[in-house]
Amino acid sequence: MLSFLQTLIEPWLLFLADDPMLRMLQLGMILLGAVVIFLVFYTTRDILLRTQSFLYMFFSILLVAFFPVIGFLVYLLIRPARTLKERELEKMLRSITQGKKMKLKAKPGK
Repeated sequence: MLSFLQTLIEPWLLFLADDPMLRMLQLGMILLGAVVIFLVFYTTRDILLRTQSFLYMFFSILLVAFFPVIGFLVYLLIRPARTLKERELEKMLRSITQGKKMKLKAKPGK
């Protein structure tokens, strides 16, 4: 089993340096790149669900792309509190409850 994994991983190690310190640096940079890509994709998905403003979307994605960790934390502070669907649901619930209140007020004697 171990030899199978070793033969599977060996061709990919050709891209990495032979020096262990350089190899760790390269693996760290690969990991950092993966985290940055994840943050940009998460921000893109999240901002598309929260607003329809193209300028706000564009600014948020660029903020996270150019300043990954700090930009993501700033994005979490400035993003809209609720998604578009949550706001629509809240609006519908508010109109339903107001309709029921109107019906209760219209009934005499209660």
